[in-house]
Amino acid sequence: MNDLTTTGLICGQITGLYGDVLQGWALNSAKPDMRLVVEIYIDGSSVAFAKASEFHPNVAASDDFNGFAVKLRESWLAGARTISARVANQENWLDGTIQLPTPSPSEPAPAASQVWHTGGLKVSGWAFDANDPNRTVTVTVRKGTEVVATVAADRLHHALTYKASRKHGFELDLPWALADGQVHSLEVLNDLGQPLSGSPLTLCCWPEGVEALLRHNTASVGDEAQVELLAKVARHQELLLPKSAGFHHYAEWFEVFQKPAPLNPELKAICGVLIISDSDAKMDAVSQLSVSQQRHPAAAIEIVSSKDVVPGLQRLIALGCDSIVPLSSGDRLAPHALDHLIPLLNNETAWAFGDCDCDGLAGERSSPWLKPVWDVDLFIGADVFSPGAIFATHMLEEVVDRVQKGSDRLETDWQMVLAGLALITEQSELNVVHLPKVIYHRHASRPTTPADAVHCSFRESAMAWLADSLAAGASVEPVNGFPGLLRACWPLPEELPKVSIIIPTRDQVKLLRTCVEGVLTGTDYPNMEVIIVDNESSDPETLTYLEALKTRGVRVLPHPFKFNYPAVNNRAAEIATGELVCLLNNDIEILESNWLKLLVSTVARSNVDVVGAKLLWANDMVQHGGVVIGINGLAAHAGNADSKHDAGYLGNLQISRRVSSVTGACMLMTRNLYLEHRGMEEETFPIAFNDVDLCLRIKARGLKIIWNADACLIHAESASRGKDVSKDRRLRAQREQSNFINRWCAQSEIDEFYHPALSRDYLTGPFKGLAIPPIQCRSRSTHMANQQEESK
Repeated sequence: MNDLTTTGLICGQITGLYGDVLQGWALNSAKPDMRLVVEIYIDGSSVAFAKASEFHPNVAASDDFNGFAVKLRESWLAGARTISARVANQENWLDGTIQLPTPSPSEPAPAASQVWHTGGLKVSGWAFDANDPNRTVTVTVRKGTEVVATVAADRLHHALTYKASRKHGFELDLPWALADGQVHSLEVLNDLGQPLSGSPLTLCCWPEGVEALLRHNTASVGDEAQVELLAKVARHQELLLPKSAGFHHYAEWFEVFQKPAPLNPELKAICGVLIISDSDAKMDAVSQLSVSQQRHPAAAIEIVSSKDVVPGLQRLIALGCDSIVPLSSGDRLAPHALDHLIPLLNNETAWAFGDCDCDGLAGERSSPWLKPVWDVDLFIGADVFSPGAIFATHMLEEVVDRVQKGSDRLETDWQMVLAGLALITEQSELNVVHLPKVIYHRHASRPTTPADAVHCSFRESAMAWLADSLAAGASVEPVNGFPGLLRACWPLPEELPKVSIIIPTRDQVKLLRTCVEGVLTGTDYPNMEVIIVDNESSDPETLTYLEALKTRGVRVLPHPFKFNYPAVNNRAAEIATGELVCLLNNDIEILESNWLKLLVSTVARSNVDVVGAKLLWANDMVQHGGVVIGINGLAAHAGNADSKHDAGYLGNLQISRRVSSVTGACMLMTRNLYLEHRGMEEETFPIAFNDVDLCLRIKARGLKIIWNADACLIHAESASRGKDVSKDRRLRAQREQSNFINRWCAQSEIDEFYHPALSRDYLTGPFKGLAIPPIQCRSRSTHMANQQEESK
C-alpha cells in the first residue's frame, strides 16, 4: 500500500449528485498542488475517471482547484444502487458514498458558481446549472429586496478551462450610486434563487479614494502631520488594493475626475487651429463653435480639405502661429484644451497630445480613448494619438518639406503629414509628451474604437511609406476582421541570425514532447539550436526522450540543483552559440511555423531590443497580451478576459506595440544583451517576476520592448511547475512580491504604456475599466524620470 494512503494524507469527498453530474474533491494534503485522478464506481464497477483540477470551494489547505465534476450516463444510473469513488491506484475510498435512489440535494452544487469582488464597482465570476450544464444562468445582485444589477453568465472564463462548456463567466458593474462611502451588503444569486459561492459581498467605495477623503477632512481627523501620515498609509493601501469601475460609468467618472486646472492668465502663446473638413458645413460649424469657446483664444482658424492640408498650414504659419492643433470636422475641443496643451511644448518637446472621448447620442460623455505614451508601432496599427494633439509650427514646416520632397503627389493629404510627423519623431528621437486629461471630444458619428473605423486607403498608403522609411522593405496590410487596424510586416535580415532556443524542463514528457517537436518539425526557421536544460528529471520516459533528442542535434544541459528559473536559463545562455537567445517554456505549443521568423524580424529592427509573443490558453483565450506594471502593486498580463479574435482596448490585442515587459515563457533578444544584464536575478526572484524584472532593467536604459500580436503560441501556464499553494511556496511567493513592489512599484511609478486612469486590480484586469481614483500626474513621456510629476 502507498505510504501516503496509510498516513491519511490523501483525502476527499463526494459532495453530491446533481442531476446526472457527480461532484466532489480529492486532495493530497502533503502536495496540495498535485491534481489527483479520481476513479468512479457504480455498484462496484469502474465506469469513469475524472481529474480533480476544477474549482471546488472551501477545501482546507487547497487553492480551491482540487474538485471534480463528471457527467454519468443515464444507462449507468438506471437500476443502480451505489455510487462511490477513490483516488486512482489508491486503496482509500472517498467519503460520501451515494445510495440510490437519492433525493435531489437541498443545497446548490458547491462547484457551480463563484463570485469575486476586490473593491470598487466591478464584480466577476461564473455560474452554471449543474442539472443542465448547457443552460445560460442569469445572475442577480440584490441589496435587500432591491435588484441593483443582473447579467447573463455567458462569457468565456479562464477558471473553467477544463470544462466541456466554458461560456459560464460573467462580469458586471454595480451602480455608481453605491460609490457613496457607505457600507453595503449585497447578495449575488443565480436564477434559481441560490447564492453564489462568495456571496454576500460587502462593499464600501469612495470614488476619490481614502487618501482624498482624509485630505478633504483634515480638520476632523487631526493635525496636518497626522493627516499626512494617514494619507501615506492610504496611498500604499490603494497601490496594493486598487478599486475600479466599468467603462459604462465613464460619464459619472468624468464629472468627478476630469475637472480642468485653473487658467494660467500669463499664457501668451499664439496657437492656430486646423479644421480638417469633409465638406460638411454643419460639421465644420460644430468644430468652429468649440474653438470659439476656448478659455485661451485661438489666434486663427483654417478649414482645409483632408486631401490637401498644406495651404491651410501655410496660412497659419504666415499669421505667426507658433503651434497648431488639428481638429477633424465635427469633433470638439474641450473649453480648456488649448490652455492645457500649449504649456507642454518647449525646447525639448516638439509635439504633445491629450486624451479624447466621444459625444454620446444624447451629448453624454462616452467611449474614452485613454492613451499610452507615444509608440510608433501602435500608431502604425491605429492612430489613437492625433485626436487631441498639438504640434510646434517649426516641426510641421519640416514635415511638409520632407513629405513633398519624397513624394510626387501634387497634393499632400493629412495622413501623409501624420506619417511624416511619426518618421521625424522616430529618426530624431524627439520627446513627445502625453497629457493624461480628456481635452478632445469626437463626434457621435465617429467609430467608438479604432477597430471599428472604416478602412482608409490614404492611411494604408501613408503607413506603408512610414514603415518602409523605418525599415527598407517593410509593408503594411489590414488586420482581418478589423478594417480600422493595420499590421506592419517587417523584413527579415538577408542572413538569418542563429537563434538559441532555451527550454527548461523536469519530467513532464508529454508537455516537453509537444513543445520540442513543434520547434524541431513545426518551425520554419533554418538557423537555430535547441538547448534543453534538464532540472533533475527522473521519469524514465522523459530520460529516454532526452537521450533520443541528443541524436537529433539537441543539446541537453544537466542542471542537478533545486529549481530556480533564472539559474537554468542563465546557465544555458552562457553556453549558447546563437546571436539571439529565445527563452521558451516547456509548456508552449507551436501553432504556426512562422512564429520565430515574426519575432526575429521584429527584434532585427534597429531600435528594438526585446520581443515577446502573443500567448493563448488551450481554449483560445489570451494568456499573455503584454505585461502591465502596477496591477495590485505588481504586474499582470493584459488580455486574460479576451479571446484571440478580440480587438482589445484601442485595438491593442491585434496590434504589435511597445510594452514595459513581456513574459519569459517566450522572449527573444540578443545573447549579448541578455548576458550584459547578467540574465535574470537568481537570488531576488528565483521563481516569479524574474522575467519582468529583467525587462524593466533593460527598459530603464531606454531600450525598446515589443509585444508581437502576430506570433501566436499556446501556453499551458504553470502546468509544469504547479501553483504556489504549499506553505513554503506561499512564503517564497510573498517574498518575491515584496521584492518586486519595493524595487519597481513602491513609489507609485506609472507604466508608460498604460494610462494612469485605467483599472489597476487583478479582478478587473488591465484595460478593462476605470481606476477610482486614477493616479494623478501632470504629464508624461517615454522619458518618465524627467517628465512625470505627481500632483500634490
